[in-house]
Amino acid sequence: MPPPLTPPPYIELATTTNFSFLCGASHPHELVSEAHALGLAGIGIADRNSLAGVVRAHVQARELGTKLLIGTRLVFSDGTPDILAYPQDRAAYGRLSRLLTVGNRRAEKGDCILKLDDLVEHAEGLQLILVPPRPDITLAAPTLRRLKNHNLWLAACMAYRGDDQRHLRRLEAMAREHRLPMIAIGDVLYRLTEPVLRPIR
Repeated sequence: MPPPLTPPPYIELATTTNFSFLCGASHPHELVSEAHALGLAGIGIADRNSLAGVVRAHVQARELGTKLLIGTRLVFSDGTPDILAYPQDRAAYGRLSRLLTVGNRRAEKGDCILKLDDLVEHAEGLQLILVPPRPDITLAAPTLRRLKNHNLWLAACMAYRGDDQRHLRRLEAMAREHRLPMIAIGDVLYRLTEPVLRPIR
């Protein structure tokens, strides 16, 4: 009997903390601890148009020895689908910070107004992961064509709504058409908690 297959190492790259107001529900250090407890190879913190949650995540990751990737989830005002952006070096981190500053200066305090042109201008050195809208992923096609010369992946997420297999087939077709690699994300908004239902004793 062949030995059981070892699952490949997995790093969750679409993690939203409570620094994304009205979106994430858990503190950054809690999410890092959860990733460590689940045996993940690491975790990427990507709050919406912000890098604010990464300090607390960094402290916890260092204490636990957990790999931490620092990025942001870019949310646009011009209809562009969400894009996860992870800097590959210090210079790219600086460009990402400048990109967010551009969006913050356009908006009132607490908001950020970004357009796809802004990303294109600051995209050097960023690993980009486009999260296609559901159910009509074809809305992402213009953005894919615009970013074809950049370091881009196409995200695949299981939403457990009954249409996941159809959605994945469409994503695979889109990835082939645009010659893009696919990457799995969980789109995490909070850490696991105790089950709501407990066995009756």
